[in-house]
Amino acid sequence: MLHNDTRRVSAHVDGVVICAEYSEQTGQLCLRQDGALLREWFPPHSWMAIASVAGARHWGTRPSDDDLLALLRNEMTLLRVS
Repeated sequence: MLHNDTRRVSAHVDGVVICAEYSEQTGQLCLRQDGALLREWFPPHSWMAIASVAGARHWGTRPSDDDLLALLRNEMTLLRVS
């Protein structure tokens, strides 16, 4: 039996739903806007992206919901600037 180990958080930004998803099994990290893929990272880049906003609490390999929300806020700021 497969275990769903994906952690997911969402936020409403400028009228759209932005979601950060992290798989503890694969280390894959995705940002989605209304379901469409915006950005995708794999280890070690996903771990570094999380650790850069969350600190070294879990070295990016076991992010909390707060860690993913911090990443989501940071990436949305970057996307607005670009």
